Amino acid sequence: MFLRVLTVLFLWVLSTVTNVPVYAYVDSTTLSNINSEPLFRRNSTGLTDAVTWDPYSLSILSQRTFILSAEIHPWRVPNPNLWADLFQKIKANGFNTVSFYVHWALHYPTPDTGGGKGDWEQGTYRDVQMFIDEAKKAGLWMIARPGPYINGETTGGGFPGWAGNIAGSLRDNNPNYTQAWTPYLNSIAKIIARNQITEGGPIILVQAENEYSVGPNNDPYMQAIIDTYRGNGITIPITFNDQHGGAAGNFSPDEPGTHVNIYCGDSYPQGQNSWSEVQTVYYSDHEAVAWSNPLCLSEFGGGYIVGWGQVARGGTGYEKYSMDLTNAAYGILYSCTGQVKTNKILTRRGRVLQRHIANIFSLWFSNASAQTATILILFGGTNWGQTAEPTVYTSYDYGAGINENRVAGPKMNEMRLQGLFLRVSRDLLSSTLIANGTNFTSSSSVHTAELRNLDSGAAFYIIRQNDTIPTTLTTTKLNVTTSSGSLTIPVQGNLVLDGHESKVLAIDYVFGISGTRILYSTTEIMTWTTIDNTDYIILYSMSGQTGETAFRFASEPDVNIINTSDTHISTSYTDGTLTLNYNLVASMPVAVVGIGEDVKLLIMDKASAAQWHAPLIEGSGAFSNYFGVGTNETVLVGGPYLVRSAELSRHTLSLIPIQQGDLNGTTIVEIFCPSAVSQIRWNNQIVDVTRTTYGSYQAKIEGAQPVTLPEFGEWKVSGSLPEISPDFDDSSFVTADLTTTNYTNLPPLAGEYVLYSQQYGFYGGNLIFRGHFTATGQETAFNLTVQGGYAFGYSAFINGVFLGSNQGNLTISQTTDIWQIPNDVLRIGDDNVLVVIQDHMGIVETSTNSGKEPRGIRGYAIIGGNSTFKYWKLQGNYGGAADAPDTFRGYLNEGGLYAERIGAHLPGYPDESWQTGTPLSGGGVKSAGINFYRTTFSLPLPMDVDVPVRLSITPSDITSNFRAQIYLNGWQLGKYVNNLGQVTHLKNDVSHRTLTLVVFCFPSPQTVFVLPAGLLQRESPNKLALSLWSLDKNGSSIAGIGLILDGTFTTALQISDYVSAPDYAQQEHLRPQGEYVQPM
Repeated sequence: MFLRVLTVLFLWVLSTVTNVPVYAYVDSTTLSNINSEPLFRRNSTGLTDAVTWDPYSLSILSQRTFILSAEIHPWRVPNPNLWADLFQKIKANGFNTVSFYVHWALHYPTPDTGGGKGDWEQGTYRDVQMFIDEAKKAGLWMIARPGPYINGETTGGGFPGWAGNIAGSLRDNNPNYTQAWTPYLNSIAKIIARNQITEGGPIILVQAENEYSVGPNNDPYMQAIIDTYRGNGITIPITFNDQHGGAAGNFSPDEPGTHVNIYCGDSYPQGQNSWSEVQTVYYSDHEAVAWSNPLCLSEFGGGYIVGWGQVARGGTGYEKYSMDLTNAAYGILYSCTGQVKTNKILTRRGRVLQRHIANIFSLWFSNASAQTATILILFGGTNWGQTAEPTVYTSYDYGAGINENRVAGPKMNEMRLQGLFLRVSRDLLSSTLIANGTNFTSSSSVHTAELRNLDSGAAFYIIRQNDTIPTTLTTTKLNVTTSSGSLTIPVQGNLVLDGHESKVLAIDYVFGISGTRILYSTTEIMTWTTIDNTDYIILYSMSGQTGETAFRFASEPDVNIINTSDTHISTSYTDGTLTLNYNLVASMPVAVVGIGEDVKLLIMDKASAAQWHAPLIEGSGAFSNYFGVGTNETVLVGGPYLVRSAELSRHTLSLIPIQQGDLNGTTIVEIFCPSAVSQIRWNNQIVDVTRTTYGSYQAKIEGAQPVTLPEFGEWKVSGSLPEISPDFDDSSFVTADLTTTNYTNLPPLAGEYVLYSQQYGFYGGNLIFRGHFTATGQETAFNLTVQGGYAFGYSAFINGVFLGSNQGNLTISQTTDIWQIPNDVLRIGDDNVLVVIQDHMGIVETSTNSGKEPRGIRGYAIIGGNSTFKYWKLQGNYGGAADAPDTFRGYLNEGGLYAERIGAHLPGYPDESWQTGTPLSGGGVKSAGINFYRTTFSLPLPMDVDVPVRLSITPSDITSNFRAQIYLNGWQLGKYVNNLGQVTHLKNDVSHRTLTLVVFCFPSPQTVFVLPAGLLQRESPNKLALSLWSLDKNGSSIAGIGLILDGTFTTALQISDYVSAPDYAQQEHLRPQGEYVQPM
């Protein structure tokens, strides 16, 4: 229903313009006088006509196209072999476009990476060309969004860590900044240019910058980006995403100054914790600042982010966007961000079945007349490694339609219903808002918008509750204007809006080769297609409602009620109008009604419609699997969880992805296809079929056998903080001896040397600082100011003795502490070492300190006596960004822990000398410090079964302060924080003259972590590794850890082990020789 929200959104934005006269309907005389008027002149870049536009819509290869786009970020899927799966799911569920960011920091760990051309290694998550190729194979257009700044809740907002080191500001015409981004943008622009539609590629739009504003220093910067695109051969339209919902007009082509071709806004109409009213300003805002463009929303909230400590522990934290939250803790409901009114929640096999997910906002979007829209996010993925920015954690599930583990949830059913409707409803693409308001219906609580195509006369009435927060059931009748005059519909019964439900009702809707005209219908249209010269159209509505559909015919046609179940279909014919009345019954078989020789209606309740698919039959040419430009041919398939694609070969219909489908259990599959078909294949296997009386084929296809997940093998353990010993040899560490910084907005607070990790080439992961001084015996304490980002923590040691830890919390990114030196710890007249181990939560986006916020120790001093630090040593990930040994997984995959530096997280590391020990209760870390654990498990699975698996951590008592990192076969796939610390407030009770200490705990929400298919191996044993850092002097352990399933799916997706990443043997010569360390 989110797409319903999207459809209605598209329609609703137009309908919500506030300066349109509000009246019930257009009178029939006015309607009859509507002539075919020429559409607006098409605009182009002047460099190509492959993509053009007018105020109504984009046209691609001369075909008007509603751009329904899904946002997906390539790096958030570490196994690139899974991109094809995601693209096929996106295409199968009604979308025609994918929008994607490109992450500068991942391609340029240093300014001169790849000789200035960057790192785009084939077969990795950095292989942008592979990403583009897979999207084209799936038949998806693409919108490229390479920044340079992308935001995206990722480290630095896409800026590499070294960018903050430059002198001056970021994101303007500062020459130092221009020099920094130019090589990257040249490289990605060349990739985009060779993959744009004019070159046979799928890219139709490219965005410049992101969420930015005009200004005297900003405009030249934006123009430089535009010039870089054009200078590298990009000829397609350039867009801009204005974070102000499309109201500010920044860089609009209809505003003076620097401008792009197509101006877009972004909007997240539902927040994190509430169901909001439908916003009604999009269309009027758009008309005020970008009237020559179609209304474009380049980011429309398909969910919402969740940060550290914002929800209770359990799951990913995003479950609240896919369940009916009616408890006292929230007391709210969600829509297009995922949460909706659910009259009935049925838990079945661990799934939550939802009724109105995203419904109201999707339809509102259609009503807004937006013709280009990206659902952000449709698939979120994982902030694996050190790719997150400080306010978010590992899971980037986003409450999206496809969850982090690639499972298409109930939202996708709504998206498919609406996407397929948009695909075949061409009259909608050049419709005009006629009026909107609450007096179209017999109920003033219902809001209606009328969109009408002034050429064809087709109209679309979008109805919803005027107040979109309540969940009441409303009945009403609707006044409409048709080619047969003004009518009140339905004639029998009423229209029903069930809570957050909304509807798009078609008037004078012509479909098929028969040119059949639907005069009106109170049920919605899912899609239509022509098979064997017969036009099939699917009509649906919520179970328990009634439907009334009227057709116009010159003479009374034969009506053949073939299969009715409990629908109780009745018909009548009067004065050229054939009217059908029927009931919508839960889980009823398809009701089939034949009208004449060439029309068949398929009538079903909405839950049944959500199980139907309309895969394309590939055509010919460069864009053979793109609807409208390569093919319009489809078949109809009911029952499966997923239909990836269909292929007609001679007399055999093959349903296989790249020509196949997926089942989430034993399924009755029903197919409407050409009658000449004599055999049906599902996933390359011939299936036994029966022919129904109404012409379809049915087959029962078995689901997968149950999967039993393994237990973990024996754990091995080694200590991983030898650096706290004063005798540790840190000669290989970086000497932190800089005395100046370009972080002038946040300069060092105390101390001779700058201890900002970015200035020494470390941009993520745990950091270890070792400060050396000669003690006199007068020293009493250390004063430290440490900056690690929101939710960070650190521990301090002197000569191996624990001083204390700061747990951090989500409200501060920097903390100042004084640590008392215990008696008899200092070595008088000798070298003493203060060690600080710091968690690095990522680099801030530019909304914080303009993106220039250091990580490390911002100030340090020895209290007592006159001692100062002689020198500091610093270590992050081995080799830093410039010389990291694991260039395949990337420099952000690991941090500065000893076990990480020696490669103990990699498969194949020799741990024979390690002792047996568990991270669980009874084991764990016995004092403040860090241990590293390794275990092995196997998960043999059939190749035709997709089993999404997660690692589940049972939280320990919330008072236990520890942090863990999860590694699978060398990939860092999770960061768990058992307790982020406490925010303390002092409440002064004046009347009783008391001071009350109020403590709020902020736990880590996430307790389950995706183990991506392919990285999770089937053909070889898996190596699971875990770092466990106790910030408490008495140590810590994990209450429990195991594997859980997200479902079992039979599939033709070929999931093979992703073994391209190097193991320990391949990196041994690049790393320091590891030694066993006594566990702490």
